[in-house]
Amino acid sequence: MRYAKMLALAAVAAGALMAFIGAGTASATVLCSTTADPCPTGQDVLAGTVVDLSSTGSTVLTDTSGETTLDTCTVSTLKGKTTNTGGTTETVEIGVETLSWEKCTFPTKTLKTADLEVHKIATTSNGTVTAGGTFEVTINTIFFGSCIYGVTKGTSIGDLTEGKPAIFHATKAVAEKFSGSAAACPETSLWTSTYTVTEPKETTLSVSTFAQGQ
Repeated sequence: MRYAKMLALAAVAAGALMAFIGAGTASATVLCSTTADPCPTGQDVLAGTVVDLSSTGSTVLTDTSGETTLDTCTVSTLKGKTTNTGGTTETVEIGVETLSWEKCTFPTKTLKTADLEVHKIATTSNGTVTAGGTFEVTINTIFFGSCIYGVTKGTSIGDLTEGKPAIFHATKAVAEKFSGSAAACPETSLWTSTYTVTEPKETTLSVSTFAQGQ
């Protein structure tokens, strides 16, 4: 009987622990037009808001060792709209409509875009950005054909740093080769770039939690 009671207590404790873990990991992220946590009522960025980012320097694609540069583009833009506001149990998402590359070493083109998910970094007003689906980019190496690289759902892309304007640092995106020459296209590559948020215009953009009761 005592053993049965101990098992029952263990089961209750395990259930409570799982409930606590579930509550702790539930995502509750919004973009906020002021630096505050939680985001004040009426300050959260609503679904359908245009988000436009422009590179502030060269966008570089290297092999993951960093020793070989595969492609360099001096201009890159990323544009889309928020598909939701975020909330107590969901993170805010940006549906990417355009990811463009200009003045590149080789002709470079985006083949497929998806959502970006922004997850709040605890105790900060910044967020980690991950791919909400598959992105694909092709690089025409001229002599060796095209290298197609991409990231899949859940891949970490970089961090969004709050500010006026906010800055997106794409420094973590390890893309895998989907197709291309073994000689010209390494199996993995690293995308490095810095983007400034140009829209929403003239406003602070931070990553916050959703205010209960909104």
